[in-house]
Amino acid sequence: FENLPPKCTIKIFTISGELVKTIEHNSNLQSGKAYWNLLNKDGFSVAYGLYLAHIDAPGIGKKVIKFAIIK
Repeated sequence: FENLPPKCTIKIFTISGELVKTIEHNSNLQSGKAYWNLLNKDGFSVAYGLYLAHIDAPGIGKKVIKFAIIK
């Protein structure tokens, strides 16, 4: 994920709405990048397909994006 504000929470969901992973992005640097290792919250590899990412930045706003994982 790129162009993120210094502090935000990224929640990744399947298309059916199941929470896959939560990423807390806290960066003092201006990099604006957060990485996901493609593992779910239990440590297992995720399946290919469509996913939703809900990005919540306090004081800035919220954004939902759709993306695909191709293996």
